[in-house]
Amino acid sequence: MTTPSRTPDADPMRTWLTRLSLAAGIAFTAHAEYALARTLGADPFIAAMLPVSIDAYVVAALRWFRALDIMLSLSLMSAAQVAAHALDARVIAVSFELVVVVSLLVPVALWRTHALARGEETVTAPPVAYAPVPVVTRPSPTPFVWDDYVRSGVTAKVTTSLPAATPRQVVTEVVTLTPAELRKRALKLNREVVTETGRPVTIDRLRDELGLSRRDAAELRREIVEGKRS
Repeated sequence: MTTPSRTPDADPMRTWLTRLSLAAGIAFTAHAEYALARTLGADPFIAAMLPVSIDAYVVAALRWFRALDIMLSLSLMSAAQVAAHALDARVIAVSFELVVVVSLLVPVALWRTHALARGEETVTAPPVAYAPVPVVTRPSPTPFVWDDYVRSGVTAKVTTSLPAATPRQVVTEVVTLTPAELRKRALKLNREVVTETGRPVTIDRLRDELGLSRRDAAELRREIVEGKRS
């Protein structure tokens, strides 16, 4: 197994700039999203839920950094901004089509935020050599010992079957699976779990079934689950 390299210290300036950009962007867009909901007739408390829903999705997409969700979340935010500013400038008026589009923003954000959270356990790890899977050969059971054989009221001695004088040796053979063979077994296990539960195989299930470390199981799950999505 390869030893993971130490994560370099975060750049304070980079961290400060990203947090500042996120806070300023959310503050600006949240105001327009709230005004949009109020213009369409929502009560003040309910209107606040529109920016909360959209901005939470944006933060989740940036936190787990999925390209598709980043693009989609920023598209939802942009649509709300354009509609809010266009209404405020009286470029457009409230219409049925506008109400439909704004009403769909929250369900889409809700769906994708939870989809991102489901993949939180997936970790990104550098490629490592897969651990060998031990295969243990069990010894054959000791035969029964019969002292007397009784039939029709007659007792007779029979040859006693005894275990060998020298104990049997348990042979442990270590079989190293190639990455392709291990991936094939993981794909089969994932199909079985999806059929049973409707959800992808978990890291713990891969560890138990294939005898992997948590890091190896996480990397293998990322290949078979996220690889299919892409």
